[in-house]
Amino acid sequence: MKTYTLGIDLHKRSSVWVMIDDARTECWTASVASHPHDITKILKKIPVPAEAIRVAIEPVAGWRWVSELLTEAGMEVHIANPLKVALIAKSDQKHDVGDARILAELLASGYFPESYRVTDDIYELRTLLRERQYIIKLRTSAKNRLHGIATTQGLHTITGGNPLHVRGKQSIMERGSVVLRELHHLIEDLSGRIVPLDRLIEEYAATYPLASLLKTMPCVGNITALTVIAEVGDFARFSSGKKLAKFAGLVPRQRSSGERVRFGSLTNSGSRFLRTALVETAMRIRKGSAPELYAHIESLAPRIGQKKARVALARKLLTVMWTMVYRNTPYTQTAFLARVRNTHLSDLDTEAGT
Repeated sequence: MKTYTLGIDLHKRSSVWVMIDDARTECWTASVASHPHDITKILKKIPVPAEAIRVAIEPVAGWRWVSELLTEAGMEVHIANPLKVALIAKSDQKHDVGDARILAELLASGYFPESYRVTDDIYELRTLLRERQYIIKLRTSAKNRLHGIATTQGLHTITGGNPLHVRGKQSIMERGSVVLRELHHLIEDLSGRIVPLDRLIEEYAATYPLASLLKTMPCVGNITALTVIAEVGDFARFSSGKKLAKFAGLVPRQRSSGERVRFGSLTNSGSRFLRTALVETAMRIRKGSAPELYAHIESLAPRIGQKKARVALARKLLTVMWTMVYRNTPYTQTAFLARVRNTHLSDLDTEAGT
């Protein structure tokens, strides 16, 4: 059966569809409104069987529901990696039809950089965790603003210290400005909105056996464990812990040529939520709670500093998590020390980005 490749340049309100055949000849184009009714209608008008069509689409706008409609119609859907489809962004002739054509050309030629699509349940978990983080960022911003205004007015001395503590808050509520009182109300409201999310997170943690496994690592609780699960998705798609660390952006940039090897700052590619969760976990490590983990920091800090050493530990934690999941074994101090002893000094330098 003859096959066809369909490239879709998707936007919030509209989309452009360009289909090419095996000879790379453009054989059908359409401009479609980004609405379920319109897309369902246009699917019936495509002049070739849906089973003969492979689709290339970027993960933008409503790509999840659009790709579901395409899959239900019988098409083979491929999701582009937007960071790697640089040809579209750098094109001198950038327009919707051209973008859709490039997507189709890349898929047809076998050079299509594809993204991983998580399952619906993981997507829901990811959305929940990211919403919680968003509310916490808003609350932190409100707290910082309250601190700043209170300091400029000298209330941090009049109220007896921290304007967020009981005594400081009481003083502000009694005689503070309207702005400060409203900021306190906003902080209380945001804190209240986090409570039901935390309840849901506890329920999720009880349903994911993998969360219990990851929580055997020191300083890893429900939030961190579920964030790792939600952002990684399927651990099996990574053949090693190093590749997982690369996905998280916890590896240094490398520019090497011949015998010269140079490492730079972190790539910061991939999931920033996963990267943030691991770095925050590394920041919580203390000598009393996890001496073997803290010793890893102490071994690197004299050469690269405390901050970089913590980031290096974050990378190590993620690679150890991959091993725990791969072997289905909980974290143990002995296993971690054995892993560090087997790590060559140059690998430690690479972890730290030195």
